[in-house]
Amino acid sequence: MASSVYTIPNFSRFSVFTYSRFNLSESESDICVFIKEYKDRIKRQLLREEENDKTPFISFAEKKPSSANVAWLNENYKRFFQYTPNESVLKLHFLSDLGFINCMVYSPDGNFIVVGHSSGLIQMRHGQTGVVLYTLRNIQFPPKPIYSICFSRLDDKVCYASCMDGTVYRIEIPNMNFSTEEVPKYCIRTDPGLESLNMQFYGAPGMSTHAQPFISQRSPALSMGVTADESKMVVGYGDTSIKIYDMETQEAEATFKVHKLRLQFIPKKLQRMHFGQVCAMRCHDQKPYMFATGAWDKTLRIWDVRCKVGCVMTFEGVDICSDSIDLNREQCIAGSWLPTEALGVWDLTARKRLNIIRVQNRRPDVDGEYIYACRYWRSNQFNRKGKYAVIGGSGTNCVEVINLHNRYITCSYPAPGTVLAITSHEERIAFGGTAPVFNIVSFHDPKHEKYESPEDAEYDITKSVTLFRDDSDSICSKSEVDGTKSVMAAASNAASMTAPSMISRVSVGAAASQKLA
Repeated sequence: MASSVYTIPNFSRFSVFTYSRFNLSESESDICVFIKEYKDRIKRQLLREEENDKTPFISFAEKKPSSANVAWLNENYKRFFQYTPNESVLKLHFLSDLGFINCMVYSPDGNFIVVGHSSGLIQMRHGQTGVVLYTLRNIQFPPKPIYSICFSRLDDKVCYASCMDGTVYRIEIPNMNFSTEEVPKYCIRTDPGLESLNMQFYGAPGMSTHAQPFISQRSPALSMGVTADESKMVVGYGDTSIKIYDMETQEAEATFKVHKLRLQFIPKKLQRMHFGQVCAMRCHDQKPYMFATGAWDKTLRIWDVRCKVGCVMTFEGVDICSDSIDLNREQCIAGSWLPTEALGVWDLTARKRLNIIRVQNRRPDVDGEYIYACRYWRSNQFNRKGKYAVIGGSGTNCVEVINLHNRYITCSYPAPGTVLAITSHEERIAFGGTAPVFNIVSFHDPKHEKYESPEDAEYDITKSVTLFRDDSDSICSKSEVDGTKSVMAAASNAASMTAPSMISRVSVGAAASQKLA
């Protein structure tokens, strides 16, 4: 019997059993490639510095000036820059080592601002001057951007930040002795214990003033909010899901997500979940069960924590591309990335859109609105009813305070670059975006000034004239009475003909005389 030999064919040249982004062998890893790339970038940076070519720190995304700007600079070089020492004007740097400002929020008392950057940095700044008080740096590489920040409803020293790595961090704000009344000229502080966003403990963690991972998921956390009673935390992710967590157990109580393949079997009127990235979220300040979300599926949805099926209201045609929604009482505003009619107001009680804000006094050279950030002006004294809204984007090149009642721009502030984040507290408005500039401005509407005459300073004419004498004396004669009447009539006519400015001067003089007396 002849013996048969079976040979195994060699498919090693045609089949790849392992897959890698860089087609590496089994002995190599992606970490080595990352370190090698980073090393090469540092070498290129050193070569540029040796050639006296001033460039910023190598960023992950770099935008070069357009050809039109370069042509204009070359044409006007002899006119503006030939004999000037400021050579860096010829180079337009759009990024810094901090990255874009993606989000910011004022503290409840307005003493400081917490700012989140695209480079993974979180900075706490002074609420009035904007100087840096401390900085949190992420230890992971490459760093992931921070997309939303919100403060705790119960504790002013705790805030939460959602990151692109899918983690919601809990930040403990240290006790620092500073106030907004005594404004420091230079106030830059730092703490070595705050130089990390996440730390790994191999035992029982002690008391530390840094950011700890509060909730972790695989999908990027793009938006976040805390309910009014701080019993729930709502997080919107990049995989179109919305999860409601319990603040004590940190476990998901409800998850709202629908697969794209199932949408074709669900009628459009019955779709009660997002099928796009949830990029905007806002919890109601008074109602602990209500929150609003916006996604890339061009819908604005209102949710109820008690409803486990889905949203309770859906408004279509809202092209939200960033955190540009806000709630106040029974109304909701949303900014869309549209050239015109980008700002809308919705009534949550009537479940319909109230109006589209078509601004009447905007300058004619604006190409479009393209709103990225939209917020109500947070002022307990002048804007409790939601009369003013603050918007910013990439079309107007400025931040505008709009009166929603008469659809007029009350005030506008020029912005260097695209505006991505806006926050406000009383008369102060802070904003930032793609440009490496942090802005704090003050807003005051002259319509809030009302003429109020001091009550104590009013001068009573009848006190200086007496019609009757003392009881011991006899009654005055008729001529004296007629004379006093004529004096009173002349004084009353003079008081009615005086201007308001003259009245204010007289009242101030009377008050000064009373103080001297």
